[in-house]
Amino acid sequence: MKKTGKRTIQRIASAFLAFAMAVSVSGMGEVEAAKPKKHIAVIYFSATGTTKGAAKKIQKSTKGKLLEIKAADPYTEEDLDYTDDDSRVSKERDSAPSPAKSKVRPEIANLKAIKKAIKKADVIYLGYPIWNGEAPHILYTLVEQVSLKGKTVVPFCTSASSGMGSSAKHLKANAKISSKTKWLKGRNFYEIPSQKTVDRWIKKLKY
Repeated sequence: MKKTGKRTIQRIASAFLAFAMAVSVSGMGEVEAAKPKKHIAVIYFSATGTTKGAAKKIQKSTKGKLLEIKAADPYTEEDLDYTDDDSRVSKERDSAPSPAKSKVRPEIANLKAIKKAIKKADVIYLGYPIWNGEAPHILYTLVEQVSLKGKTVVPFCTSASSGMGSSAKHLKANAKISSKTKWLKGRNFYEIPSQKTVDRWIKKLKY
């Protein structure tokens, strides 16, 4: 075969290879475009700092926006005394058989900022301590006043002696959600978890 013929074949082969690579890269771009990045918000209420510690680990793992639910009337140490029947938490507990049925709804000081963060997010990690086997009444203020329609909600809680129980189920029953809302099972942490523990959980959730 003449040299000119060989050069022609080489040029054709090179052009074909370049075309194939361009198609491959284009296809990869289409796959990436089909899976947009999820916007995540980690919203939590913490009275003693334990739930805050868990929320920070979740934020680090997910790179989401971290926001604390701040009570307009902050809970003091005396308010949290379960042994005192006249304490704030005791009165909230005794206001109804469960927080879901209570009319007590503590005001949230930064509700506007939380609404804005949730509106922008696709996935909401919702954290709280367990009080008398349930989520605090202030969590009901949130789920009843802020729309979670179309969101993926991942509840998490902290409790030294009991698990999540029916707390997430009761919150869901009172929440502003839709048929497109994904309310996941969530989990309880008995103390502030290690980053490794949280990372494994987040990886398993794929959110």
